[in-house]
Amino acid sequence: MKAKIGIMSESLIRFRLLAIAQGKYVPEPDEPKIWYTSVNAVSQVLRPENIELLRLIDAEKPASLTQLATLSGREKSNLSNTLKALSEKGFVRMEQSTGRTLKPVALFTDFEIMTDSALEQKLRQLMTDKPAA
Repeated sequence: MKAKIGIMSESLIRFRLLAIAQGKYVPEPDEPKIWYTSVNAVSQVLRPENIELLRLIDAEKPASLTQLATLSGREKSNLSNTLKALSEKGFVRMEQSTGRTLKPVALFTDFEIMTDSALEQKLRQLMTDKPAA
C-alpha cells in the first residue's frame, strides 16, 4: 500500500484542484493523490514513529485503540491524537466497530514523494492560457 505524495506550491495545488473541478485538467493515473507544499510539511506528519505505527496497524490489525495502545506501548490519549492527525491527512481510517469502539485501519505503509517539474510547467502554462473572447 504505497502513497504517492506530491510536493508543489500552494498556489499550484489550489489551481490544480480548481482546474480539475472545472474540467480544464485531467490528472494522469500515476499522479500523486496527496499533496503538500514542502518536504518539511510531509515530515511533520510522516515521522519515523508514525510510519512505524502505520506498519504496526497493518501487520497486527488491532480491533481497537486500546489494543493498539498495548501493542505499541503508547498511551491511548497520545495515540488518539496521532491517529486523528493521520486520519485527517488520509493515511489511516477509523472504522466504527462494536458499540463506540473505533478500529484503526492503515491505508498506506509505504510512501513515494514526488516533485514533478513537468507537471508544474503544465499547470503554469494552463494558468497563463486565457480563453478566447
